[in-house]
Order: sequence, then C-alpha cells, then structure tokens
Amino acid sequence: MFNIVLFQPKIPPNTGNIVRLCKNTGSKLRLIKPLGFDISEKSVKRAGMDYFEFE
Repeated sequence: MFNIVLFQPKIPPNTGNIVRLCKNTGSKLRLIKPLGFDISEKSVKRAGMDYFEFE
C-alpha cells in the first residue's frame, strides 16, 4: 500500500482523479491545507472526490 500526499492541491478534478486512484488501490491519501478549492458537498461531488471522507 502507498501513502500519497498532496501539498496544497489547487485543481479539484486532478485531486478527484487521485482520490479515485487511492480508493481503487487501497492507498492512503493525505491532503495538506490550505486547499485551493472548496470542499462543500456540491463541489466535492462535481470534482469526483465523493469517494473520500474529509476529516
């Protein structure tokens, strides 16, 4: 299993692709704030990041 860290990600669709990759491979993803986008439910679904549980 891999640990993937994104430092201050700015592009929601790219982050969404990495979220799906982590979900499919069982890898752990860490997002380091500040994020360059909103993580409201609507924007998360639009970017394809609804596989990820934000803490």
